[in-house]
Amino acid sequence: MDFLFRTINSYIHDHDDKHIVIFSNLTDFAHIFEVIIKIDINESKIIETKATYYKTPYHICKKTANLISKINGMEIRKGIVKDIAKVLSGQEGCIHLFELVENAIKLASTILIAKKANFFSEDFRKLPDDEKIKKSKKYLKNTCFTYTHQKE
Repeated sequence: MDFLFRTINSYIHDHDDKHIVIFSNLTDFAHIFEVIIKIDINESKIIETKATYYKTPYHICKKTANLISKINGMEIRKGIVKDIAKVLSGQEGCIHLFELVENAIKLASTILIAKKANFFSEDFRKLPDDEKIKKSKKYLKNTCFTYTHQKE
């Protein structure tokens, strides 16, 4: 068997004060494609999307790129990954497109929470860990060991 691999990378760009843009790409032995997702920060909504396929195992696979627009308007909230799976994967979709978008949305969710908790501010960075945890726990309660076991 040949050496097989898959790499998924996602990057966030602060487009302006109201929007972030996620650039994600997937590369493996049979695929090279990318998605761009623009999100309204205040509403936590996907407002614009684009998928570009550069390499697919079959030409017909490229037809699934147009599915990306069906996630426009979705709110980034608990359960969004299941909603996106219904649109992007299955008999009419592409599991690899879903996998790429899933990674991007999980990163976007993390960034949106961090922005709400003011995690990127100099003031937040200067706080001791217990204060940082206390301030961000309301957004992240029971999501991991720290936010489950740290007393309020």
